[in-house]
Amino acid sequence: MKIHTFYILTILLITILLSSSCSNEVDINDDYKEISIVYGLLDQSESRHFVKLTKAFQTEGNVYLAAADQANSQYDPNDVEMWLEEYEINGGYIKSIPMDTVLITKKDSGAFYFPNQLVYATAEGVILNQNREYKLKAKIKSSGNQIEAETKIIDDFNILKPISFLKYADFSGNYSHTVQFFSPEKGKLYQLVIRFYYTEIPTSGPKTSHFTDWKLSQIRSKTTDGGEKMTYEFLGSTFYNNLAATIEPAENGLKRWSDSVHYIISVADEDFTIYMDVNTPSTSIVQDKPAYSNIENGYGIFASRYQKIRPFIGLSPKSLDTLINGSVTYQLGFENRP
Repeated sequence: MKIHTFYILTILLITILLSSSCSNEVDINDDYKEISIVYGLLDQSESRHFVKLTKAFQTEGNVYLAAADQANSQYDPNDVEMWLEEYEINGGYIKSIPMDTVLITKKDSGAFYFPNQLVYATAEGVILNQNREYKLKAKIKSSGNQIEAETKIIDDFNILKPISFLKYADFSGNYSHTVQFFSPEKGKLYQLVIRFYYTEIPTSGPKTSHFTDWKLSQIRSKTTDGGEKMTYEFLGSTFYNNLAATIEPAENGLKRWSDSVHYIISVADEDFTIYMDVNTPSTSIVQDKPAYSNIENGYGIFASRYQKIRPFIGLSPKSLDTLINGSVTYQLGFENRP
């Protein structure tokens, strides 16, 4: 585990000021040194696992043009070997899990090259074990650089409230609703997202499916030992306020139907939590900020996350009536299914 100090935000600020006020040409005289950058999160709720490996680049020209050129930061796939190794916790080697390159074709636009990016992935159907430890290993053939990192898998857990036999999500009444669970072992940071699925029926053309997310505040457990009672409380009325804020009013005869609701609890382990904390933009005038990394012979993060989903088949009758006829959401055009 490493914490290195860089003047990250200061450098970014200077770069932006220079590029906007005079020139974005940068003259760098130091000799180039290969720096590998790794980003990988293992999740036992998924059946295929991805790691992104890039390299830092150096340019004497336009930094934005250089960043947009994938050749500057992407390794030649023939120059890289990558795999996972599974171990007993604090114990012996069990097996290797090979990883191969996969082309991601839907990356959003930004400073770096898009929409295609190369990542490394396991085969489909690789199930991770929460009672095991996983090590990431990669070798850059041309330089001989050996990259290593390790993480443990966040345990599964049960949601206590809402109770499991309820089929419909209820947001009726202007009183407090509760979501409660025991923290899983190796979990540290938690976020609840309430995802509402719905169907749009235009006057002409096919029906289309959509969803909108209501993200509640992050909470933390005191330790990563598990067993702490974690609680979210919210007013039912705020669910409808969120729908009104994120769904456009219905126009031109558009109709909508309510579909399912999912409570999604996302969990980050301690390493990933520290990484996110350190990389949160600072509001301080002092821009000396440490950069967290747990990668040996590289920089970045290799950690564990987990996602638990509590599905509901739809809204309760009272909640659906409020959605259709309530003063906050009536303009959204929701109707009962025929």
